[in-house]
Amino acid sequence: MNTRNLIIFVLTIFMFFSCKSENEKPKAEYNQKANELIAQLISEGDCDCILEIPEESMIEFDTIEILNFEYVNYYMKRLSLKNKKELDSVNNLSKKFVLDTKILERNDIKIINRDSLRFLKYDINFNTKICQNLRYLIKPIFNKEFDIAIIDYGYSGFCLSQEKQIFEYKNKKWIRK
Repeated sequence: MNTRNLIIFVLTIFMFFSCKSENEKPKAEYNQKANELIAQLISEGDCDCILEIPEESMIEFDTIEILNFEYVNYYMKRLSLKNKKELDSVNNLSKKFVLDTKILERNDIKIINRDSLRFLKYDINFNTKICQNLRYLIKPIFNKEFDIAIIDYGYSGFCLSQEKQIFEYKNKKWIRK
């Protein structure tokens, strides 16, 4: 291999690994911030069970559940995003979310499988048999700086609210806006 080809090869390898690490950084930061927010919400509440988090991102969930919801403008405005491309970018990060189950273990919280819930929803003793305070959670979505978050989290009444909760990260704590 001549010098020119060697340089091209080294640069190609360098660019490959640089791009990969640049793509992994936002994903890792998303997971860290999302788990911090969830941990804070759980520690502040009286939750003893949480409904399994859906695979869909919050935006995907909104388009399934709330057909008339004007999600593009809602999220872009609250997250100070310039265009749909930026919204798609932050939304794609949430699709790769991995819940830190240690948060749940530390707080002795059980995960209730969504499929099993279909069979239990007509059972009037469901809450006392399984848990006292069942909550639902949809993966949060953040602005590009990861200091503003929108999350759908609350008591589970077998349907979700359209009122999202907005948080801002200040002084190492998530504050409701």
